[in-house]
Amino acid sequence: AEIFKLLLTEFIRKYNLRYRLDDPFRLCFLLPGSFTNLYAELQRLNSSNAHLNGLLQDFEHAFDAYARSQNSADLKTCIGKASNYAEGLASATHGHPGTLGTLCNHIGDWPHDKVKEALQNLYKFCSDYPGIRHGGDPNGMRRDLSMKDSTLICLLLIGFTGYLSPQIDGHFVLGV
Repeated sequence: AEIFKLLLTEFIRKYNLRYRLDDPFRLCFLLPGSFTNLYAELQRLNSSNAHLNGLLQDFEHAFDAYARSQNSADLKTCIGKASNYAEGLASATHGHPGTLGTLCNHIGDWPHDKVKEALQNLYKFCSDYPGIRHGGDPNGMRRDLSMKDSTLICLLLIGFTGYLSPQIDGHFVLGV
């Protein structure tokens, strides 16, 4: 039984199966699995909307380009494309275009105003930081963007999409 448990643990780790094996032989669902499921839900929603599909493909292309080049311009494009996708999803949900910051005010599913404000502030960052969405304000920069920003800011923007569409199946995202 111990050998089987060790082999299964290594198999789960090797193939990144979104679980951890705990004692006594119990699979625990982990956060990366929920994020993967959220991303699958977004792809499902995009299958019936060519505009959203294109926006997500643009983000994926930009993310890949940055991962390969690690160039500052590609990093800004990557974050900008993630922001564009979130804004496109919010626009599609509400049936009219608008800025992500404004559309947040039309969403009634926020658990607290501070969560809504967090996304609005993230959107303001994307609009104000030079070269992401607009020319921006160089006086507001505290530092140049770095590798960690490509992952963390994009994760936040894509993670917030769970609030931007009521069509996302929360049970599927949670893995239940």
